[in-house]
Amino acid sequence: MPRPALTSIAAIFSVLAASSCCLPVLPLVAAAGLAGGSAFLWAARPYLLGASLLFVAIGFIQAARAKKCDRRPSLASYVLLWFSAAVVAGSLVLPNLSAAGSRAPAGQPPLTDLNARTAADLRNAFNADAADARVIAFLSPT
Repeated sequence: MPRPALTSIAAIFSVLAASSCCLPVLPLVAAAGLAGGSAFLWAARPYLLGASLLFVAIGFIQAARAKKCDRRPSLASYVLLWFSAAVVAGSLVLPNLSAAGSRAPAGQPPLTDLNARTAADLRNAFNADAADARVIAFLSPT
């Protein structure tokens, strides 16, 4: 192996060794970045789903046009088109199905969304139980 290649490999290993003290921080930084990205994607979800539906519809139209021109699309393109249609349909339905799991267990008060209207109710209920132990859990949909 030439010397420049060995030097490059040694430099990579030395950087990894020097940053080993910081490696436990990397998953935390990655999680924070993914949480921010998922919040953006959740806000853009209706537009992305609309674009996905449009592109799948265009794919089906193009497949139908190819049949009219005596040009048979390959089996792989049909499978990919139907698979993408199934994925888009699943992404339309799945969040609605998973929302059924956001119910509180029997005997507990129901879960509520925290917004400007409910924040005052939360503060009043929290302050009213000052003699008891209180726990507030903030759960993100991401």
